Amino acid sequence: MTKISCYFLLIIFCTLSLFSCRTDPAKSKTTSVTASEAVVTSRIRADPSSLNPMMTYQGIDLSVANNMFQTMIEYDPFDLKLKPVLAKAMPTINYIEENGKVVGTKYDYEIKSNAKWENGQPVLASDYVFTLKLVMNPKMGGNTAAYRNAFSSISNVTVDPENPKKFSVTVSPYNFRGKYYAGGFQILPENVYDPKGLLRDVALNDLLDPTKAEALANSVSELQTFADEVNTPEYSREKISGSGPYVLKEWITGERIVLEKKKDWWGDKHAIENGMFEAYPRQINYLPIRDATPAISMLQNGTLDAASQLPNSSFLALKDDPNITKNYHLLNPTSILISYVGMNNNNPKLKDKKVRQALAHLMDMDEVINSVKLGMATKLSSVIPSDLPYAAKNLKPYAFNIEKASQLLTEAGWKDSNNNGTVDKVIDGKLTEMKLEYIISAGSEVSSDIAVIFKSAAKKAGVDINVLAAERKENLKKIRGKTFELAPSALGADLDYYDLFDFWHTTGPRNYFGFGNAATDKIIEEIRSTTDDNRRNQLYQEIQEIMYEESPIIFLYRTQDCVAIHKRFDARTSITSPVYTERRFRLNE
Repeated sequence: MTKISCYFLLIIFCTLSLFSCRTDPAKSKTTSVTASEAVVTSRIRADPSSLNPMMTYQGIDLSVANNMFQTMIEYDPFDLKLKPVLAKAMPTINYIEENGKVVGTKYDYEIKSNAKWENGQPVLASDYVFTLKLVMNPKMGGNTAAYRNAFSSISNVTVDPENPKKFSVTVSPYNFRGKYYAGGFQILPENVYDPKGLLRDVALNDLLDPTKAEALANSVSELQTFADEVNTPEYSREKISGSGPYVLKEWITGERIVLEKKKDWWGDKHAIENGMFEAYPRQINYLPIRDATPAISMLQNGTLDAASQLPNSSFLALKDDPNITKNYHLLNPTSILISYVGMNNNNPKLKDKKVRQALAHLMDMDEVINSVKLGMATKLSSVIPSDLPYAAKNLKPYAFNIEKASQLLTEAGWKDSNNNGTVDKVIDGKLTEMKLEYIISAGSEVSSDIAVIFKSAAKKAGVDINVLAAERKENLKKIRGKTFELAPSALGADLDYYDLFDFWHTTGPRNYFGFGNAATDKIIEEIRSTTDDNRRNQLYQEIQEIMYEESPIIFLYRTQDCVAIHKRFDARTSITSPVYTERRFRLNE
């Protein structure tokens, strides 16, 4: 383990002073869903940049902010089901058709009658409208601007004149992820974030129209005034107020963020039937601890309740510590993130799928998982994680097999004609050696270790791998310019339907691999256009089987996180990030 710096010693000292004498009052013997007397102390790896969820997309920021803000609908990270949160029920869906073709979808929402903001005012449709106005305001830059692309599919919002809690959202053109786009973002209270009413007279539907929005940006000064006022520390660190179960009690940079459970929170009564309302601890203390060493020390002295992303080697050492295993659950939840080695399918040496299959057989995943990931990873056979209902369950990871790889290379016309140890082939009239450049990020030990294992195995099949470590910016330039040959990377997903278009359609903006043809494009397009979920799931099976056969990338693994949670809590982990939810920690009986 690395040497503890004075900075982190100070954090530990402060933390011990604050929490080491903490005792939890007697637990209630009832089955009430209201807050227990527990205090949860959890490690985060850095200080958040903002706790306003529409002004950040950083995972650490949102893991804290999501205790204070709510969405209309959201996927439960534990049972993976889409559930109503602020919404009274899942939205009513009406398809909009023109000439027999679905061109859009209208979602009718009603907000729960008892949903309230921190100040006791009701959550209204006007708050939903305001939140969209904030994001679609063309004067809002930075992280907020990143959300505008997702919201661009929303074309119209109408509030019911008879009921301020009812509204309709139109997504047009039709988008198969439209329900989530329209309801899956955190809602902000208009009265807190626009107390002067600067956006009140700006029509949301005009902001949703790019042409009208541009005109408004040049003519309505209030848009700039609002952006200037809200893009301040006051609205990212101080005025943090939502409809969720917790309020921001304290934020001392570099030391702690303290959230306190609201008294008589309106959502408690919904927790029995909907886990998204579970909020048991009376207080959550987040400690920003970048280095693992002080976090492990706090686990050893019992002053930390939860920590994730612990180093694999340190985690294994904790498993051998009887003091730790007595007091903590040590867990390895599998991440939804997939790791792979991308291949440039348009490169003459990699154009034949048999070559790509051969390279997949040359990646010794057992060795990678055991020696590099120390056993904490799961093999892959698809870009869609196996936990999701539309994942192809019948595909098996490519087995490490040098003999099979050599056979496939021979079938593709690659032989060692000059007896130099490297297979070759005549391409465009020129003898071409099977030498491939494998680019990795400088300083990445994991990528380097995997590359060494791959290089050694590939050499036995006559493939010469040249590992080149460079700065990430240089590697991205090659990848985006499609001049690379082999490059490791990772691909994230969420619990909604995975949109294959960007990476796997031939016109996708991030299809750096050169995968696809008219047939696969048609499947991807139909996945996006069909309104029949069963048909969509069938299409997902088809495209996964094709991708498995074509091997546009070498599937590596899904990482397993290294997590410690104190045994006094009944707590679960998830495939999503963060892998646990502190507000759902419940004291064991």
